[in-house]
Amino acid sequence: MNSGRTFYEVLGVAPQASQAEIVRVFREVVRERHPDRFVEPEKKREAEAFLKEVTEAFNTLCRPHLRAKYDESIRESETKAVMKPAAEQVRELVQAGKVRYRQGDPSGALACFDHALRIDAENAEALFNAGMVRLKNPRWRAQGSVQVEAAIERDPFAVAYVTAYAQFLLENGQNLRAQRLLETALETNRDDEKLLLLLEKARGGKPGAGFSLFGKK
Repeated sequence: MNSGRTFYEVLGVAPQASQAEIVRVFREVVRERHPDRFVEPEKKREAEAFLKEVTEAFNTLCRPHLRAKYDESIRESETKAVMKPAAEQVRELVQAGKVRYRQGDPSGALACFDHALRIDAENAEALFNAGMVRLKNPRWRAQGSVQVEAAIERDPFAVAYVTAYAQFLLENGQNLRAQRLLETALETNRDDEKLLLLLEKARGGKPGAGFSLFGKK
């Protein structure tokens, strides 16, 4: 397994795909997602991380003897996963997702968080992390907000969730929304200095200091 995704999922082919199909899909993916096609530094880094991952998958799946060993490892992992408690699976997937994000692979991170949520849809940490990744992409922000707010509702004492989301709202000019969020959070965390400071910024219309994911600016 590869941080929550199999090599087949990384490459985008079915486990029963032929060798010819694997080669064809790999060439198409490399052509479409090659780092040289991107100018923006962040997108180029994401493409480089993706290319590294997809090449690793291809180098295994295109060789019959390596593919056979890999398929066997998948079967063994699935057997162990069935025996492993759900809470432990979720914890490992969330940690793997955080690592992937720090390595510059938000897509891989999101796959881990979403996998964790398929096991436990109510897990606050998985909801928060999935939501914060989605907030980085304008197309996914609505879903990201829903997930982060759900995480805060499930764990109202998690000040880190509130501060990260409030900073995001302030960055995007949603001061009133941030103010309401912070006022609600202070009902259960009355003397938290970070929340009080952010509330002062929200009320004064000052910009946020920049939100971070998993301890990384």
